[in-house]
Amino acid sequence: MLSKLEDAVEELGLRKLSPGLFMPKYDGASLPNLSNSLARFMGAKPQGKTLRDDVLSSFRSVDRIVLIVMDAMGLNVFTKSSEKLRSLLNDFLLKEETCFKALTSVFPSTTSTALTSLNTGLTPQEHGIVAYIVFMKELSSMINMISLSPVNDERKNRIFELGMSVEKLLGTKVLTQRLKEAGLRSKTLIRYGIRNSGLSTILYKDSEIVPALTTVDFATNLVRLINDKKTDFVMAYWDGFDAQSHHYGPFSREAELELTSTFTLLRTVINNVTPDIAKRTLLVITSDHGQSKVRDDRSIRLEKMKWLNESLIMPPAGESRAAYFYVKKEAKILERISRRKIGRDIVLLESKKLLEKGLFGLGEVNPCVLDRVGDYVALSKGEGRIVFHYDLKERTEPEFVKAGAHGSLTLDELLIPLIISRVSTIKG
Repeated sequence: MLSKLEDAVEELGLRKLSPGLFMPKYDGASLPNLSNSLARFMGAKPQGKTLRDDVLSSFRSVDRIVLIVMDAMGLNVFTKSSEKLRSLLNDFLLKEETCFKALTSVFPSTTSTALTSLNTGLTPQEHGIVAYIVFMKELSSMINMISLSPVNDERKNRIFELGMSVEKLLGTKVLTQRLKEAGLRSKTLIRYGIRNSGLSTILYKDSEIVPALTTVDFATNLVRLINDKKTDFVMAYWDGFDAQSHHYGPFSREAELELTSTFTLLRTVINNVTPDIAKRTLLVITSDHGQSKVRDDRSIRLEKMKWLNESLIMPPAGESRAAYFYVKKEAKILERISRRKIGRDIVLLESKKLLEKGLFGLGEVNPCVLDRVGDYVALSKGEGRIVFHYDLKERTEPEFVKAGAHGSLTLDELLIPLIISRVSTIKG
């Protein structure tokens, strides 16, 4: 059991990008590697590198896999949360026959990028979805990559009406499609409100969507799907902990209660899995990213930074802890000025140099990436961030993201757990 996040740095052999920031481990211990290992284990063709440690192969006589992705449940939950929550997670999940390891998310450590890597087996520079808000030169628009519509457009999937196609957007088959080609049947369990969100319709293609209204619904539907003998693979994604962590903070009472209630419910209902199926079902639990505490008094609001605004061609893309800057030619001194004016919590690095270092992944760089990552990346390494809004509502209504955020490469945001166990091991 890892007692602190620094143990995972040593175990994974992580390279440091900058003080307090680390590189994802794309060559064998990251989300796309997990996806490729799952594909190979189930008889489908991997898209790239698999996990360095072939932990799945030790589980034999398994004929179905259940993958639970708990949004924002970083490795820090197992090392920094309250004793009560850690005790629950340890007692329920980390049994003697359970495999527990650390993985890294991808860059940026945000849902749209991480879930795309997990569902394709490709790194961000290969699939091209490199942020929550992406500048799509092809459409001359800033696009919300969850709704797949221009910012301030509340409709979903608008990019396809504007000339984008699924093939142009992603250009590869997702895991559930490849499993279907291998003769395997999959189902995807997600929250009702995002069942038809733009990204969901692409990432879970050829998989039957099962919507869940509440955490209770999520837990009971999950067991029903496990007991369904006609299902070979279940993808279950739940984002309640992420929402609570954004608003109240990742180690707040509210966020911990959300995660506690989710796993308490799962612990209760999983006993309803039939014994024979429980022995032959492999449970894999991970996350898309972790989350870091943020403070308003350490954050920088773009509208108040006149010198920065005047240096930019247009507002940043990305997110508050990993923002992409598009700068004017005469603003190349921005990097030097920022050290003095932005402060110690945010570091400004050239995007092209980060691509060369492999921050965005392995393999061929998708041509669209060069336009999407801008000239500089502003990375948060403390409790600060750069706050900027596209959504008109966000400018006039109270902010939802107040005490927790992600996107950068601190250990809190980058490190995620990998838990693998037979369902029969965690029953009872």
